[in-house]
Amino acid sequence: MADWLNVIIILFISYILGSIPFSYLITKIFAKKNIFELGWKKSSSSNVVKNVGKLPGLISFLLDVGKGFLTIYLAQKLGFASMVQVFCGVTAIVGHNWSIFVGGRGGRGLATLIGVLTAFSPIFTAIAIIPCIFFTLIWTASIGTIISLIFGVFLGLASPSIGNLSPLNWQPAGYFILFSLVPIFIKRLSPWQEIFQSKGNQKIKLIKNRLLFDQDGVPALRLKINKEKKK
Repeated sequence: MADWLNVIIILFISYILGSIPFSYLITKIFAKKNIFELGWKKSSSSNVVKNVGKLPGLISFLLDVGKGFLTIYLAQKLGFASMVQVFCGVTAIVGHNWSIFVGGRGGRGLATLIGVLTAFSPIFTAIAIIPCIFFTLIWTASIGTIISLIFGVFLGLASPSIGNLSPLNWQPAGYFILFSLVPIFIKRLSPWQEIFQSKGNQKIKLIKNRLLFDQDGVPALRLKINKEKKK
């Protein structure tokens, strides 16, 4: 019973850490504005970069990464099993996405996810984000994020097969990403009112675009061939 109580306590602490709305606070400090009234109305560092500034956005990103890292660091130092650490990370994502401090609002949890993964393995994190960087350069970060998440799940859960070649145990990171897909993609669909109000094909299109592109429309390719230059 005591063990379960300790697990509940560390999960609660993880949620509270994840719930700290750094993007909201940084926006208030730098711009005296409400981040939930700007851009895509989410408490995310990308929203801060786009609508407040690069420096406050970078600070928000690093702080969100830090709270994810701290969540796992505490669980590891307190001697919790790897699967408890996994759910601490997931709970931190839930806290970020639905923060108790800002009325259940939040961001998408991706910076916090990076912090959690880094605490599990910096090498794993560096490898897993390669697809995201590539697709961000040629198309959009939203597609790159999906591919990196899927790649990370397989990379982590396949780690026993490379266990004889490497001492690294990436399984916890793989399970963490797998379970985090639920809160991340649920948050991508928000705000829900627009989905509920739309009908038929419009509703299907809206759901598809938000899940795939994290926005209501389809973004254009970043790399375009200028045919006029060839003439």
